[in-house]
Amino acid sequence: MQRRELGPDRTCDVLAVGRHVYVSASARHGRGVFAGRHIEPGDVIESCPVLVVGPEHVEAIESTGLQGFAFEWDDGLAFALGFGSLYNHSWTPNARYDHDYDRQLVVYHAIRPIEPGEEITINYTGEPDGRADLWFNPVET
Repeated sequence: MQRRELGPDRTCDVLAVGRHVYVSASARHGRGVFAGRHIEPGDVIESCPVLVVGPEHVEAIESTGLQGFAFEWDDGLAFALGFGSLYNHSWTPNARYDHDYDRQLVVYHAIRPIEPGEEITINYTGEPDGRADLWFNPVET
């Protein structure tokens, strides 16, 4: 396993590495996606292809506990590949996601500056300032 230096006396175990992001342990929930470099507002963080699950299979997915990693997609669900299904929720996110139905992608953009080592979070309601009931109790750090 690789270790990443985050600053003086700060390191973390890196579980997977992307172009400018990496996956590591999160204080919010299990694992999360973190910035490997400074990211400016408007920058694309990651474009993730999706695996689309048709409406006829949604009930089967919901019975597995995997629905928390899926996005609503047309009448079904989609699983984002890459690190796309590992971004954690925050009511004060530093990124947003958008569905690109034509290209079957979920695209993540920074909405404020993100520093190296900072966890990249999104609002699971789809809008950075959105509010709705979620299927879990969010942890803010």
